[in-house]
Amino acid sequence: MKRHRIPSIRRSTRGLALCALALACSQAFAAEISPSLAVEADAGGRVEALIVLPDQATPVLAPLGPDADYLVRRRALVDALRARADTEQADLIAWLRERGIEHRPYWIANLVWARLSSADLAELATRRDVVRVEPNPRFQHALPADEPETAQPQAIETIEYGVNKINAPAVWALGYTGQGVVIAGEDTGYRWDHAALKSHYRGWNGTSADHNYNWHDSIHDSVGNVCGNDAPAPCDDNSHGTHTAGTFAGDDGGNNQIGVAPGAKWIGCRNMDAGAGTPARYIECMQWMLAPTNLAGQNPDPDLAPDVISNSWTCPPSEGCTTGTEIKTAVDNLVTGGIFFAAAAANDGPSCSTITDPPAIYDSAFVVGATDSQDRVASFSSRGPVSGASRVRPDASAPGVSTRSATNASTTSYGTKSGTSMATPHVAGAAALLMSVNPSLKGHPDQVADLLRNTAATTGVTDPSNSGCGGLTMADHPNYQVGWGRIDVLAAAQAAMGSDHTVTPSVAGGHGTITPSTPQTVGDGATIAFTLAPDADYHVETPIGGTCPAGSLAGNVYTTGAITANCTVIASFAIDTWTVSASAGPNGSIAPASQTVDAGTSATLTVTPDTGFVVASVVGDTCTLTPGSGDTWSTSAIHGDCAVSATFAADGDDTIFDDGFDGP
Repeated sequence: MKRHRIPSIRRSTRGLALCALALACSQAFAAEISPSLAVEADAGGRVEALIVLPDQATPVLAPLGPDADYLVRRRALVDALRARADTEQADLIAWLRERGIEHRPYWIANLVWARLSSADLAELATRRDVVRVEPNPRFQHALPADEPETAQPQAIETIEYGVNKINAPAVWALGYTGQGVVIAGEDTGYRWDHAALKSHYRGWNGTSADHNYNWHDSIHDSVGNVCGNDAPAPCDDNSHGTHTAGTFAGDDGGNNQIGVAPGAKWIGCRNMDAGAGTPARYIECMQWMLAPTNLAGQNPDPDLAPDVISNSWTCPPSEGCTTGTEIKTAVDNLVTGGIFFAAAAANDGPSCSTITDPPAIYDSAFVVGATDSQDRVASFSSRGPVSGASRVRPDASAPGVSTRSATNASTTSYGTKSGTSMATPHVAGAAALLMSVNPSLKGHPDQVADLLRNTAATTGVTDPSNSGCGGLTMADHPNYQVGWGRIDVLAAAQAAMGSDHTVTPSVAGGHGTITPSTPQTVGDGATIAFTLAPDADYHVETPIGGTCPAGSLAGNVYTTGAITANCTVIASFAIDTWTVSASAGPNGSIAPASQTVDAGTSATLTVTPDTGFVVASVVGDTCTLTPGSGDTWSTSAIHGDCAVSATFAADGDDTIFDDGFDGP
């Protein structure tokens, strides 16, 4: 959304709209007011808005050291975020209170939600403690609907196909079912007393329920919603949330083993009103996840945060997620707090570059595409590349076609849905299994992500709907259709259980970067991928150095062989070289006939006319020539092959050089 600064304007709605529409306002004040918000306010009444303060950076916690316990780091992060908000929002909140403006402050992203009039916007435009004011519109998502019963009969195999497909039962057989791990969902709500969910809900002790710190409702102003507002107990107004929770942790103890991690506990937050979300609702749920509160929204406790969050939602531009980075700030802070954040890629495939909306566009999120029972990429699954992303997206894929799980119709109802919304909880459950296998992975979402990516299955995974995206095909690993592959939680668990090894990356001689650049912990037998980025006029030199088993280079992504010991990966970057060839016409010579030149440097040639002749022209097809002393000529800086030709004329001719120099 294009934004323009709103200048000093009279407290009339007409003046505010004219300023926004005419785009003729001065640049005197600090706050940017969204033009669409100004126009909406000009129509009368109050509008929902997000008042964004300048400092959105994640606090630096370096003094704690990288090896500090993740709970210690999370507490420090929450303390720092809350302290910043208390300090920087104080004057603004006092201003809102003085005017009786309904508002709600947030600290996970430094902003305040408020209902504002046109006059309020005019005053905010003059405040230097506000960087911009964004709209908070509501958008009705087209959530996956229940599929007809005929698509998959109710008489089901005990374990759902997606759970089997990713090899979760083989991990259960090793004694790991997700025990000791908490998975959270942010969705349309949850039917917590469903037979497949009740015993896995953290708020249920076997005899009674306590929803404090286990449930939050970010819906405060709905009209006619079946769950009402500020629901005191988990409630699902759509069924989408109940379905996703069933996939990450559901099991009724009988013939409905629908969940990947049935030994895990779950908690939840409702961030959509019957499928309608807003940036404020998403941010509120994410803040609660980083430090859950009691039902009154008081006494936040980061020690009760989940280990994994499943996110089967997107925030499109129509919902207010345009150029603002508030959602990104919240996601980044969750991951900095040690929480694995799984996000659905969206259902806009099969075209390329269809992962376009938050949170799937953010580097901190683990982005999930969908496959079917035959390991085919779902036609609807959004594909990459993602503009500006630091790595291939999606990260990986999981079953998401005709997924059977719990629904909210009754405590024993089940239904089938399709979407990346259904694939994402498979990944969330897989992450929980890995933390159960190796508890040291808790608080280290980057390590969990590496395990899932580096052990994903690629053999037999196909994409009938798309031949390739971003210059990569399904023969490349990773690629923009399925990511690193379809997750295999058994392979990931075996890597997590094996002896950990340290892979230390470095760059020899400079002229480029390797990402990640710090030592990485890798399970025994796993591989790891690095992105190699050469500087301008340089290229990746092969073979890749170091002591790790040799791997493969696809584009600028290098994947090692299977790691069985501590080892190193050393990237080298060589300067590009180009050929300068030279030829001469009759009555003279040019030398050398060919020379190899480093990119960015120039070549020197000797142009010698025969007796009685002079140089008429010296020209290059991709470079220019400048005469030097005597018979020497120099090219401009070389950035590609260049062919130089020289011609000669009889002495005494009034020759004009083709390159702009008069004859001698």
